[in-house]
Parts: sequence; C-alpha cells; structure tokens
Amino acid sequence: RRVIYKRRQKVLFGSLEETMELLKDYNAKTVADIVKGQASEDGSSINVDKVLEKVGQFFPPVGPLITKEDLEGLDQEGVTAFVSVAVEEVFNQKVEELDEKAKASGNEPMSLARSGNYIALITTDNAWSDNLQSLEDLKESVILRKYQNLDPLNEYREEAFTLFQGLEDKIRCNSIFSLWASLTTPQ
Repeated sequence: RRVIYKRRQKVLFGSLEETMELLKDYNAKTVADIVKGQASEDGSSINVDKVLEKVGQFFPPVGPLITKEDLEGLDQEGVTAFVSVAVEEVFNQKVEELDEKAKASGNEPMSLARSGNYIALITTDNAWSDNLQSLEDLKESVILRKYQNLDPLNEYREEAFTLFQGLEDKIRCNSIFSLWASLTTPQ
C-alpha cells in the first residue's frame, strides 16, 4: 500500500518535467517488454510480425514508420534499440506539436505532461482498486487450502506478492496505451 500511495503522491505533486521523464521511462520499458515477449530464449531471433503488431497497438503513430525490413536480422537488443528510438522521436514530436498548439492558443505548454499526470493517476487508481478486489477474492480462496494441509496465511502471502508484482506492469502498460490512444485521436 505504501508503495502505491508514494507513487501516486509523486505523480500528483511532482513537477511536469518529472512526469515527462516518467512517461519516457514507461515508453522505454514497454518497448523492451514488447520485444522481450517476442524474442527467443537467447534473444537471437525475434517474431518481427508480432513486434510490429504490438508496437502498432501500443504506439499507433509509430507503427506505420517501422517496417519488417527495418527489424529483420536484428537481435533482441537491436530491435529494442531501433523501436525505442522511433518511439522517442515520435513522442518528442508530439510534445512539440502540442506545445506549439498551446502557445498559439494562449495556453501554457506541457499539456502532454498534464494529460500524462491525469492518465497515470486514473490508471493507478483503477489498477489499485482491481488489485484490492483480487486480494479479497484471494482471501476467500486460500481458506479452502487448509483442507489440502496448506497454510492459508503463507499461501495468501505468496499469491498476494505475485499479484502486486504484476500491478506495476499493469499500471505502466495501461498508462502508455491510454496516453498514446489520446495522441492518435483528433485534438
């Protein structure tokens, strides 16, 4: 609980520059996860078609910019680097575009950071709420394990820890998905 509340406070009261850094970090980690999920165990071969599909899903404006030929022959590290650069370039371009629109209309720049703050807060709250519900469901299910001669408390702790580990990835992936979806809709 402390970890999630601390993260929420950081987003809520942090500077817009910190939010931009968080979003860039989320972008990079999401790209790395996409590529890792489509790589062989040793990282030498990549399912390029699936990488392109997932990049198009999470980063729609980037999808059309990367071709199969760009990624073929690269190992996991190479594909990750190539896609990361493309995502970062498009992200920076979107930031500049939105800042120019804001200045032209007399508004403050960093609108993407403010949107990112909002999306990160909503996503964190939703994921935390889902996690709490999962913990309630887990409480009910581990009680039955005492009939299998298992310690319900230990079972709860182990499974609750596993749920929490997935929580951070869920927050990051949902934040990135929502942010980039907002970047592809007409402003």
